[in-house]
Amino acid sequence: MRTALQIILSAGLLSGVAFGQNAISAKAGMVNVADGDVYLVDAKGGEPRKLEPKPAEFVDIKEGQTLRTEEGRTEVLLTPGSFLRMADNSSFKLISSRLADVRIEVLSGTVMIEATEMLEGNQITALVKDSTVIMGKGGLYRFDADPARVRVYLGETVAEFNGQKATLKGGKELIAAAGGWTQGRFDAKETDPLYRWSKRRSGYIAMANVSAARQANSGSVMGFSSGRWYYNPYFGFATYIPFGDTLRSPFGYYYYTPSTVMAVYYPPRPVYGSGGGGSGFGGMNGGYAGMTQRSAGSGGGYSPSAGVSAPVSSPSMGAGSVGSRGGDGGGAAASAPAAGGGGARGGR
Repeated sequence: MRTALQIILSAGLLSGVAFGQNAISAKAGMVNVADGDVYLVDAKGGEPRKLEPKPAEFVDIKEGQTLRTEEGRTEVLLTPGSFLRMADNSSFKLISSRLADVRIEVLSGTVMIEATEMLEGNQITALVKDSTVIMGKGGLYRFDADPARVRVYLGETVAEFNGQKATLKGGKELIAAAGGWTQGRFDAKETDPLYRWSKRRSGYIAMANVSAARQANSGSVMGFSSGRWYYNPYFGFATYIPFGDTLRSPFGYYYYTPSTVMAVYYPPRPVYGSGGGGSGFGGMNGGYAGMTQRSAGSGGGYSPSAGVSAPVSSPSMGAGSVGSRGGDGGGAAASAPAAGGGGARGGR
């Protein structure tokens, strides 16, 4: 009988092989998490198929198919760096899976889209009732089917409805009424179970990114020239590895590259007596990763907890918006989700 240590070591060797495999083709629609009652409905009808994903087994939604939940939740990968999440009793149809023009139709319930990064040439379009909402920038977006509503927590969208166009930014919403769509504001601080689960999922994906980016740094996927999905066998789902520099998600978590992740495992030691934290290497409290943080947002910064040296830490958000480049004190490890958030595959 093998000992527990032998099993762990064997799993580590096998997962090293799995780490070298990209999880995604050049199309949108892979189911990353199916928690509870999640069904895939074929475009031609027929009996819905309940999804029960196994480790390293990926379910792709084909164009024309519908994904729906009953008492369950799901996470779907769209364009690289963009995640679709659904609450209970919700559904959407995948109209187009091409990364340059991903199109979904929200049929029932609620859909939330988190776009940590929107690569050049990629676009996501959501159809809600008789409106068309185009997301060409990173941000956090919510779509309700009944009553029909579009909300922008962070980012920017262009909505087309009744022959009109409207640009929605953070804190703005569109609501369908008897006389047509009306614009308004909402309190972006108000949350619900889907929002909170999405935030936890964002944190778990950031945690999975750290080990995946480190493995990538060892040579398994070196040489790629853009951000991409990457299957992490330790967590059992795909994470995202950006290209170029570190990203900050709309929920405030960090996604490292194979280069910047080294600051998490081997943070630079401070050089005492080097002065008031100038631009020199020794005076940077946060490490060199702080000089490479970015996303679709602008301005602001990030202040990690003092003295943090572990790979995972809880963030202390500054006044900046999503993913801005940090200043000299910006470097931090991947942020952890709030305590009590459930398992890595998404406890309620």
